[in-house]
Amino acid sequence: MDAEEMKRTNHRKKVKYGYVMGVFLALLWGLWYVPGSLMWVIDPFVSLYNDVAVTHGDIGAMLVTAVLISGANALMATVVLVIWNAYMHKFKEMKRTIVELKAVQKYLIAAAVFAGPMAVFGSYLATGFAGAAFSAVAALAFPVVGTILTTKFAGQRLSKRAIAGILTIVMGCISIYAIGLVDEISSGRMEMMGYVGGLMAVFGWGLEGLVIAKGMDVSEPDAAFHLKMLSETGIWWIIIIPILALAGIPILEYVVNIFTDPAALLVVTCSGFAFGYCTICYYKAYPMIGAGRTMGLSALNAMVAVVFLFALTGSVPDWTVLIGGVLVFIGLILMFYEKKENLESIRGEQEAIE
Repeated sequence: MDAEEMKRTNHRKKVKYGYVMGVFLALLWGLWYVPGSLMWVIDPFVSLYNDVAVTHGDIGAMLVTAVLISGANALMATVVLVIWNAYMHKFKEMKRTIVELKAVQKYLIAAAVFAGPMAVFGSYLATGFAGAAFSAVAALAFPVVGTILTTKFAGQRLSKRAIAGILTIVMGCISIYAIGLVDEISSGRMEMMGYVGGLMAVFGWGLEGLVIAKGMDVSEPDAAFHLKMLSETGIWWIIIIPILALAGIPILEYVVNIFTDPAALLVVTCSGFAFGYCTICYYKAYPMIGAGRTMGLSALNAMVAVVFLFALTGSVPDWTVLIGGVLVFIGLILMFYEKKENLESIRGEQEAIE
């Protein structure tokens, strides 16, 4: 086998592995919504909401509760990543990234801001103020934003067939939530903060995709995503939560309750596990199949959530779910079976090989 053929073979393996990571990303992201929803209805989060509502109203209570949920999720995800990188022996690589790749650090910190206080927090706000269907639809729109940004500013390219596949998947996933979204709008429960949270999620995930596409050029994925999550956790637990405590919000006592209440600890641990390994798959897929394809595959989390809901509750899906499932399947075929000459490198200046 000559050098060129070895190069092509290696590229095919990378692309296939990237798609596998993308599918696991969607699976874990869909699972993440289960404990994420449960945290709104169990203590100590419900007690925190009731306590803060007395002095700061429902909106203030919702904001503070979303902060604690987001912070708890980030903390447990970081613990998961510590275990992962200890197993993978990547702590030396993390040190090298901090010491030698200082240009990458600004991208990782920016990604932490866009993903944590913007996207994750926005998703929880959208759920609390507008409902789960609206929150899911808002999150599903981010691949479109992210693809546009990474194509324009990060030098990444996509074939027309890949773009068509991404758009088809997003439309299919929106169809999955169509009836729930219409119900939420018609019920009058769509408060302004719900729209704000939805926009935060859309642009937060999309902007994270842009900066990670830039940062992944020279950094190692396992080290990069761990440093990003450490930064995100630091934003919540070193800056935001202490500021709330100093402002007189009784948030710290409820932090303690998370780790003393077995039910709360279990739910938060499951959330961190799903989010942590979801992040691993997310960052590993980026350098292999590019930001656009990764974000497009991540939209499959909607289908995953519906399947698990059916498996756990036996609820029969609406007809819009079936239409959405067909669109998702078509979108996957469009993405996976791109013409060989169109499966371009994730960097615009490199030659496409499959």
